[in-house]
Amino acid sequence: MARIGWPNEVRRGLGWLSSRRSLLQVIRATREVLPGDPSFGDPMSTTGSEPARVLARRAWSAGDGRWGAISELGLAVLQVADWVGGDLRPGGDRDSAMAILFTDLVGFSSWALQVGDGDSLEALRQIDAAVTAIVIEHEGEVVKRLGDGAMAVFADAGSALVAAEACIEEVPAARCDGYEPRIRAGLHYGAPQPIGIDYLGVDVNIAARLCEAAQPDEVLISGAVRSHLHRRKELSRPPRRELDGVPKGLEIYSVGGTR
Repeated sequence: MARIGWPNEVRRGLGWLSSRRSLLQVIRATREVLPGDPSFGDPMSTTGSEPARVLARRAWSAGDGRWGAISELGLAVLQVADWVGGDLRPGGDRDSAMAILFTDLVGFSSWALQVGDGDSLEALRQIDAAVTAIVIEHEGEVVKRLGDGAMAVFADAGSALVAAEACIEEVPAARCDGYEPRIRAGLHYGAPQPIGIDYLGVDVNIAARLCEAAQPDEVLISGAVRSHLHRRKELSRPPRRELDGVPKGLEIYSVGGTR
């Protein structure tokens, strides 16, 4: 009995379709109007353990980043699947404006050099647990840990500021081996760009730079945050600080300060 040849024919047909540049351009144009990240598929956009991202990472590795029409069509499906999954993850609509909070531990690196990895890592676990609990309590989401700091996002600027103040007040209770944790924070309101499970862009940079410029026990907030607050009487204008990587003339306000 003759062997059925259709599997090879199908493969040849798929290969022919995949090589059609006109079809590839149509699919790429379609991805631009589909919901989700139209560039979904590169390593930055596929961090995380969700099935759509795992499949996309494997496809990227197998194809060395070069997509044919069939691969691009598969990515279009995964793009939408990842977008649907995004609504089920904490943080809700990742395309909306939000408050971006950075926190940082003051003097932690110097202390860690003295005590070593064992004690410093245990301290980080305790402090991170406290910060995460506060963020969740105020309806935020910790996006990532940054060594001895964290980045979180909130739908509401007021909730984000209350969370930052709570971190400053409550984290020192996690004192360990002579180190009293002290927090500084930066808070900005804007529209960060979601890529994978992370957020990037100018608005993220502004929040990070505000955190770097803050004093111990201080939250530096931008004028964009202030415009979304009901409470303003506690805000003060700190001495002018020139920050790299932020728009010129950025309004900066201070809450708290060194005890």
